[in-house]
Amino acid sequence: MVQKFGGTSVATLNRIKNVAAIVSQTKETNPNIIVVVSAMAGVTNKFVQYANGMNSYEGDPEYDSVVSSGELVTAGLMAMALCNAGLRARSYSSWQVPIFTDDTFGRAVIQSVEASHLLADMNSGITPVVCGFQGVSLDNRVTTLGRGGSDLTAVAVAAAVNADICEIYSDVDGVYTVDPNLYPESKLLEHISYQEMLEMASHGAKVMQEQSVAYAAEKNVKIRVASSFAPCKGTIISKKNSGKRICGLAVIPHLAQIKISHKNPDNLPQLIDLLEKNFIYGNIVAQNFKKTSLMVDKKKAISAINLLKQCDGVTCAKQEIVQQPVAKISVVASNNSEDVTKDLVKELEKHKMEPFRYSTNARGTNLIIAGDKLAETIALLHKYCELDK
Repeated sequence: MVQKFGGTSVATLNRIKNVAAIVSQTKETNPNIIVVVSAMAGVTNKFVQYANGMNSYEGDPEYDSVVSSGELVTAGLMAMALCNAGLRARSYSSWQVPIFTDDTFGRAVIQSVEASHLLADMNSGITPVVCGFQGVSLDNRVTTLGRGGSDLTAVAVAAAVNADICEIYSDVDGVYTVDPNLYPESKLLEHISYQEMLEMASHGAKVMQEQSVAYAAEKNVKIRVASSFAPCKGTIISKKNSGKRICGLAVIPHLAQIKISHKNPDNLPQLIDLLEKNFIYGNIVAQNFKKTSLMVDKKKAISAINLLKQCDGVTCAKQEIVQQPVAKISVVASNNSEDVTKDLVKELEKHKMEPFRYSTNARGTNLIIAGDKLAETIALLHKYCELDK
């Protein structure tokens, strides 16, 4: 078994001790456990600020060295806590496992995981504690796996050791039909398929990193999402689907508009593809021969702008001031159609909540809506889509 603990689960020494108690209890029935940890809550953001203060951003190898260092501290403290609880444990950085990646700094892609050291430790009764988020390139540079990358570390390690299950612990007790912080009446899903979870994650649901879900689907790694703060059944992510025609709503509460000036419009599809791979975005707002406006998650606007500035042909990329805040809701369906989308839009229009723009695909409907109507739009869609049942 692999058990991964997110930043809020290891935010303080007392919480790390709590995690050690969870691992100890699990080992009573399953002695072969590998622990994967994130940095303590808030630490990575602080290191990002430090790097940005030195004009270093994603894509710079030294940026990865700085922002990945929080996991080293957590892994060491977790190994100490496990030893204090009467277990044998040792910490591993990415290069010690090793977890090999390509050299796409900031968003590296895992190439392979060498599991022999981890397996040897478990056979000797030692619990390995692995740094999440980190990788190592073939030329021995530290890489990072993108924000939320500890999920990917856990899934990749689970695949490498052929684990029965990969448990992802955080401050939520599973996958909900919509973020319960935005809509308290949301419902916990007992099961959700890889494809359904992938769609939810790709459109802004924060429970799992998108790349980790795709990796789990490829390697058929069974995942359980649960809370480290209270006993709970959690949600199982596997081939089995939710059993719902519409499984949930993925929400980005705040969108930012980015204006791009470019020399060669023929390169625009490549820029859009780059953003799609790296950032969740709404859609193209406006486009002419040399200028394009895009909507992205406001939290990722600075990173998106810095990425665009590095692209050939881009002469300017900046955030625009918008008069009215906007949000994005993605209605994730197992089998969507244009008729389903039209019915959704009609229902919103009937209640005077018509979207500014919308698009449809086989997996759902994307709606760009007024930010000040987000709460009531979520409530209406949740009921209309029968997610409250």
